[in-house]
Amino acid sequence: MKKLSIIFVLMVVFALALSACATPTAAPTQAPVTQETAGGDAPVIAQPKGEILIGNLQDESGGMKALSSALTYAATMKIEEVNAAGGINGRTLKLVTYDTRSDVNEAINALRRMVEQDKVPVVLGPPIANIGIAVAPIAEELKVPIVGLFMDDKCTIQENGEPWTYMFLAQDSATYQGLTMAAYAIQELGVKKVAILYNSSNSYSVGLATPFEEAILKSGGEIVAKETYTGTDKDFRAQLTKIKSANPDVIYFPSYPVEIPLIYTQAYELGIKVPMLGSNSVPPTGLAPSTDPAATTNTFYPYGINPSDPVLVDWAAAYKAKFNSPALAQSFSGADAFGIILQAIEACGDDITSVCITEKLNTMESYKGFQGNVKLSPDTHQPIGLPLAIMTIKDGAPEFVTWYTPEGPAK
Repeated sequence: MKKLSIIFVLMVVFALALSACATPTAAPTQAPVTQETAGGDAPVIAQPKGEILIGNLQDESGGMKALSSALTYAATMKIEEVNAAGGINGRTLKLVTYDTRSDVNEAINALRRMVEQDKVPVVLGPPIANIGIAVAPIAEELKVPIVGLFMDDKCTIQENGEPWTYMFLAQDSATYQGLTMAAYAIQELGVKKVAILYNSSNSYSVGLATPFEEAILKSGGEIVAKETYTGTDKDFRAQLTKIKSANPDVIYFPSYPVEIPLIYTQAYELGIKVPMLGSNSVPPTGLAPSTDPAATTNTFYPYGINPSDPVLVDWAAAYKAKFNSPALAQSFSGADAFGIILQAIEACGDDITSVCITEKLNTMESYKGFQGNVKLSPDTHQPIGLPLAIMTIKDGAPEFVTWYTPEGPAK
């Protein structure tokens, strides 16, 4: 890319005190240079010689800590590997992490701080749709790209159908996953009568439930029960009792980790024996010992990877040895998201700016990662056609079943 013609402005030393609720876990050791765009809008964030800073916007202490930590750990492993090999173009990497605490306002404030104060030119985003939706217009304002695992279409696509300029998804979208689970239920389980239990206040849950329902109805199936709850609910017995009385062939419950073991357990206590179809958030809390293995014997959920793949097994072993935590699908897709960022940075050479990184993300042919060859669509900023692993649970442990897409079995 041709380098921008720039006029260096006077460097300013910032002395802003960080609020206690958004303290970064890492800070730059050298004050970066800020360049002004030709149009005079938002600044172009440029990294001077020295460390390359990468923002990390994650839920480090809230309800999605298990999934967010997976991204932080994956990025940490990759940084250590790259730095040990000499860095990128001779420059080492440093992660600048802020905790969103599962709060939209915290996330917005944290994004502004890491861009305006720490001067990161690119951000690894969280696996949380509500946060992704909230920061999309802020990224547009700040002109800094975010690559993350926020699955809802609204995180990457604007209301007018155009992609958000600076938002990029590194795993299959909620729409793709919902359609894939519907295809599996219809074609492999032969379901006709379906019940849905979802969190009506959560974009992730709604984003999965809506396309699933549409696909079931389009196939000639029937939604015999459709029950909702909110993020603060802990008792789902009333909804599950109504679902049981509707006598469905299957129950689809696209939920977050904190809700999943409760739904499994309460459905089992009520004597519900039909298949339970979950989301890619089932591990780790949906598995034993957090949940009685007997409650999860007839369940299926989508996953971005086949965890029994030998290459993934070796990486997962190193991951667990380092962090004393099992690798999740989000660990692998998080590693891919971070790898996509690093590939874009490397392609920029000495021009480590938010403008260059965004351009490289938009024109990247593909990234060879754990999920396969990840190619981002210029129309949606989402991966194109990555097959999903359908998983089940046997004796409290995950087990691979088959690869699937919205069209059917993956070829």
